[in-house]
Amino acid sequence: ERAKFLYSAGFFLTVSPESMMTVAKHAAETGKYYMINLAAPFICQFFKDPLMELFPYVDFIFGNESEARAFARVQGWEVEDTEVIAVKLAALPKASGTHKR
Repeated sequence: ERAKFLYSAGFFLTVSPESMMTVAKHAAETGKYYMINLAAPFICQFFKDPLMELFPYVDFIFGNESEARAFARVQGWEVEDTEVIAVKLAALPKASGTHKR
C-alpha cells in the first residue's frame, strides 16, 4: 500500500491480464504510477486486446525499438520512426488525469 510505483512485465499478459488490470486500476484510484514494458514483439501482436484494455491505466511504457515498431504495426500506424511512435504511445487515452504519460 505504501508503494508509489507499480510495475508489471508485459509477459504477465500471457498468464493473467485480469491481475494486471486489478493492479492498474488500483494505481489509478489511489494516485500511484503504473508502469509496464512491451516485453516482446509477440506480446504486441498476440495479446493486443488485453494490452489495449490496460493502456488507459499505464503511466510509463518501456520498450525497445523492435517492440515499439511491432506495436505501431499492429495498431496500423504505418510508421517506423521510434520517436514518432513514442509520441503516439504517450498520446493514447488515459483513464485517470492524475499523471501525464
